[in-house]
Amino acid sequence: MENLTSILDLNPYNLMVNIDKQHVTSFTHKWVEPKKVVKVEKDKSRELIKKKNNNSLLLNMLDLVFEETSEFPLNNAQFYKDGIEILLKQWDTNYEIVADKIYKKLSLQSKQDLISYIALKTFTCGDYFFTQEAVEQYIAEYIGNLPNTATDSQQLLLDSALVLQAIESQHGVLVQQSPGIYAFSDLSLHEYFAAREIVNNPDPQALDESWQNLVSHLNDIRWREVFLLAVGMMRNADRLLTAIQHKLNTLVAKDEILLHFLNWNYQKSLAVIAPYKSSAFRALGLEFILNLDFDFALALDNDFAYDIGLNTAHLHAYTHELKRCKFSKHQKQVLKQYYNANKLLIDCLDRAHYVSRSVREEIEETVLVAPMLASQL
Repeated sequence: MENLTSILDLNPYNLMVNIDKQHVTSFTHKWVEPKKVVKVEKDKSRELIKKKNNNSLLLNMLDLVFEETSEFPLNNAQFYKDGIEILLKQWDTNYEIVADKIYKKLSLQSKQDLISYIALKTFTCGDYFFTQEAVEQYIAEYIGNLPNTATDSQQLLLDSALVLQAIESQHGVLVQQSPGIYAFSDLSLHEYFAAREIVNNPDPQALDESWQNLVSHLNDIRWREVFLLAVGMMRNADRLLTAIQHKLNTLVAKDEILLHFLNWNYQKSLAVIAPYKSSAFRALGLEFILNLDFDFALALDNDFAYDIGLNTAHLHAYTHELKRCKFSKHQKQVLKQYYNANKLLIDCLDRAHYVSRSVREEIEETVLVAPMLASQL
């Protein structure tokens, strides 16, 4: 896939919304104007959406969600959910596109399940771009289990080709980037549907396996947004957050030097008499060691910015001690992974739709605390 990407000169991180000034201006006015004005411009808005190409799909979704509800969901996962559902419901009616009979018969949930199946299959393989043959095979695997569909493998593949054409022509979630090469029209949609497939598995055992597979990608930056979207979709994110916490603790569990440092850093954070959270103090220690900006410390407690700016006496003494801490290159790499994993855990905690009070408090109290010590808190 790396060769395919380079040959086509395609960059997954450039699969962003491509919109013109007129569209942005129109949408901005709709956002800030009252509902009455939005209603007056309804037909004009639809025509504007209809004229846009597939790369403006996300803005089209914003238009549709705002037009339907006159507000935007604050949760990213909820926005994608609302936008996709409105898109799938309205596209046939608004634009009179004739869909393939198999795809048209699928329920709204089944359509989303099919796209989610494709998303996780390709995302897990690192395939932002995939061949027509591959995506048709994924479609065949999915529709082959539906009632009243062909059982003959050749017919299934023919049906899958028609379904792919319907998906592309109806709403543009999947688009042909080059002859025979497909991709999701935006990376964020690829991530959303992958997260949806992980969260919505109806089989408890398979769901647990999906969560464990997700957690195995804890230090892979590609999966960051999938984590954040997944916790935003879950009815209760306790188990996934606990699994993330357990996984990140294993990163340092076998290194006595790192464990000793984390324990020392924890004791230092408790000894400081200051009006901010001890977790922010611990984050500062790792950021100093790793030569990072203090964004995690400030995210944990924004009041910490005042002391950092003044370089108060206790911070000056603390950083002086940190300078004497010596780590190997490998240990710094592990410490960076541990730091990033903790940061992701807190971001997931903030994005989660629901977390029990006990789990939330445990995570907040044990941020950047050595595993053995954390279990005793």
